[in-house]
Order: sequence, then structure tokens, then C-alpha cells
Amino acid sequence: MLNEYGFTEARNDFSRIFNIVFNEREPAVIRRNRDQEVLMLRKDLLKDMLSTYVLDADILPENDGSYTISMDTLELAANGPTVEEALSELIQDLKTYAQDYMERAQLFLNAPNRKHHLPYLLRVLLCDSDEEIKSLLKVNYAS
Repeated sequence: MLNEYGFTEARNDFSRIFNIVFNEREPAVIRRNRDQEVLMLRKDLLKDMLSTYVLDADILPENDGSYTISMDTLELAANGPTVEEALSELIQDLKTYAQDYMERAQLFLNAPNRKHHLPYLLRVLLCDSDEEIKSLLKVNYAS
């Protein structure tokens, strides 16, 4: 079972609980009232847990010489004159969508076609740079 703390206890003893979560790598549940719970977890552990959510991206050469990169799972696509420029555009679109998703989480988490996007977008939001986001992409060249 996970360590559980009441809200007041967690507030009064935050430093000790933080140290347990960080140093001992033990997640903690913080509870307020009967039905409000949040999970406190190390960022690196969350990144590891989300690593199974693969960001597949398909590169499609277009008739005009440009390239389209699509991510069916997230229903995103970007186009550019080169693969690198299309990838750069896709990364910007991913960051924008992830930010929008978090800002309007109630809307997206209640939409059956968008709810499953959360773990993929958390992967993106946990990245510290565009290069790190790019490293998450599993790029497939369409035949």
C-alpha cells in the first residue's frame, strides 16, 4: 500500500514527506476530505512509467516534394519542405496541444476521443527541450 497523508499533515510536514518521496522513491497519496486525492511522485519515475506510450510518427512524402508527418494516435500532422522542418513543426504542434490540453483538462478528459491522449502529452510536457521531445518520436517512413 502507498503511504497516505491527510492534507493538514502533508502541509505541516511537507519537507519530511518530500524527502521520503524523493530520497526513498516512495510515492505518497495526499488526501483532502474523503474523495480528493493526489499522488506525489518523482518526475524521473513518472518518465519511466510513461516510456511505454510510444509516440509513433509516420513520414509521408508528398507530390510537391514536401513531407507530411502524422501522428494518428494524437490526430496531429505537420508539413514542411524537408523532413527536419516538418519534424520541427510537429514538435511545436505537440507542445501547443499539450499546453492546451492541460489548460482545458476538464474538457479533454471528458471527451472520449481525447481522454487517452493524456499519458502521451505528459511525456511531452516532462521534456526539457525540443531535442528531448524529438528523441521520443518513433519515426516510420511510409512506403
